[in-house]
Amino acid sequence: MQADETLRMLRQLNDSEIFYRNYRLAKSSPDTFPSYLDSLKPEEVRGRALLIPEWPETIRPEYLEESFFSPDRRIGLNVVKHNCYTPPVPHYHDFFEMFYVLEGQCVHEVGGYRSVLRTGDLCLIQPKVTHSLDVSDESVIIDVLIRRTTFRHYFYNILQGDNTLANFFMSTLYSTQGISYLIFHTGGDDELPQSFLRLCGEFHEKQEYYSVLVNAIATSIFVRLLRSYMDACELPENQLRDTQTAIRIARYLQLYAASATLGGLAAELHYTPEYTSRLIKRVTGQTFMQLLTAIRLENAEQLLRDTALPLSEIAAAVGYESSEHFVRTFHAHKGLTPSAYRHKKRNAAFSGAGAAAQLRR
Repeated sequence: MQADETLRMLRQLNDSEIFYRNYRLAKSSPDTFPSYLDSLKPEEVRGRALLIPEWPETIRPEYLEESFFSPDRRIGLNVVKHNCYTPPVPHYHDFFEMFYVLEGQCVHEVGGYRSVLRTGDLCLIQPKVTHSLDVSDESVIIDVLIRRTTFRHYFYNILQGDNTLANFFMSTLYSTQGISYLIFHTGGDDELPQSFLRLCGEFHEKQEYYSVLVNAIATSIFVRLLRSYMDACELPENQLRDTQTAIRIARYLQLYAASATLGGLAAELHYTPEYTSRLIKRVTGQTFMQLLTAIRLENAEQLLRDTALPLSEIAAAVGYESSEHFVRTFHAHKGLTPSAYRHKKRNAAFSGAGAAAQLRR
């Protein structure tokens, strides 16, 4: 699908948007609004999953992955247009959300902070962060929903940098209280709108291997942000000190996962081992060994997926003295052996026509 075709598709109001436009028009006339509500059919409202603030049963505070993503775990993104005229309902979800103002504007509220985002603005929202989005006209807002696990599996390299974007994602993976949102002002950028239009077009058409391509386009968007917009991004003013401490701990363990010790980390932080142990538990919700094991196994998953190294070399590279210990630990945490994990991922990536047919669904 060409960019101009995708843009025409996005500008066209769908049935839900037409409903919400009529709802707003009706609400602007207080004398007749009760009659309008009485005219609505509850079974139709429920069947179309429409949101009506006056009917609390239609409002969900939480949105879960299973309602928005394919059961196929290889498909880690969902790309949709945010419905125009939708009532601004506070909610949270258990996945990342990135929304981009392609045309027009919207009002975003999170943590008591209200901001008007205009053409070219991009916002990233953490899982479990309550927010609302008000699109009161026919502005075009693109929503990119991203599984938490997708960053570990597909955007691994982004997490390795020492920058605000990496810290944003790391803070939710390793901290009990993460950076709740980031805002990038990219107005005037000619590349990003085309990237988002390609992302929408590919996801809408769902041709063979589209999931691979949308991951690549999403990666290019993150790279664009890293290269050009990190110095000017907005983040909450009230970020907790614990978040930065958790990021510092996780980054150290990522760099030195194969040889890290509690004593070495304590020396890096200039604390005693006893205090460091308590600090890790407080800011990450995990013990030192739980956190170190999680990072080692994430590193192992990446090597199993992306290299042909034998298990003995992977075990040594991520910090295990023997292959047997590595295999036992991996199986205990992941539910399958490293060899089975590698085989499963390779089958998923190279399953030929059968996989292509599944991806098109």
